[in-house]
Amino acid sequence: MKQSASHIVSLVSLASLALVASAHGAIVSVGGQAVQIAPPASAVYTALPGPPAFCWNEQSGVSSTALLVNTIGNGVFTGGSWGPTLAAGVFDSHMIHFDASTGVAVVQGSVTFSGNIVAVIYENNLLDISDGLLGAPGTTYATGDPFRSHASALGASSYTVAGNTINFSLWANSIAAWPNKMAQLRVLTDGTVPAPGAVALLGLAGLVGRRRR
Repeated sequence: MKQSASHIVSLVSLASLALVASAHGAIVSVGGQAVQIAPPASAVYTALPGPPAFCWNEQSGVSSTALLVNTIGNGVFTGGSWGPTLAAGVFDSHMIHFDASTGVAVVQGSVTFSGNIVAVIYENNLLDISDGLLGAPGTTYATGDPFRSHASALGASSYTVAGNTINFSLWANSIAAWPNKMAQLRVLTDGTVPAPGAVALLGLAGLVGRRRR
């Protein structure tokens, strides 16, 4: 069956847009005590009591040459202090949020993203610093709350990063004097997208294959 040149161009354009959209990192699945939600109006203490750990997508395509993070790349992160260290690139940001105001101290789960995990932020002051750049528009974060999340040491909490999946065990406490009333992980995934020419070529190659068949 023959197709007009204009029809092929239209299909290539649609394919290109679809590929660009899918290139942005997003949560694709959750496991254990993780639940995905839309960005909430508030993520301050007692606004989203857990368990579960609530997860949401924040920003897409954020560029930074010197972003302060706790950990970079794959690994098992537990116990002591990690970071701060610098990360540079184009990022998509996502939040994993556990609020212990119900008195339950631990939550465990996993989140898988469409893009590979580049870095993770868990420390109070680094979360505060990154709220404006990486936080979801319209969400009020616990910026400045000294018991918001962990200090530089993870303590009893831990997480493992492998490619595009993070597995976590997060600890917090409802007692005000505890080092953290909440535990938050801001996960940064690869936010780069293919060049327009490369995307168009991919779309055209697929269409040529279909015509030949």
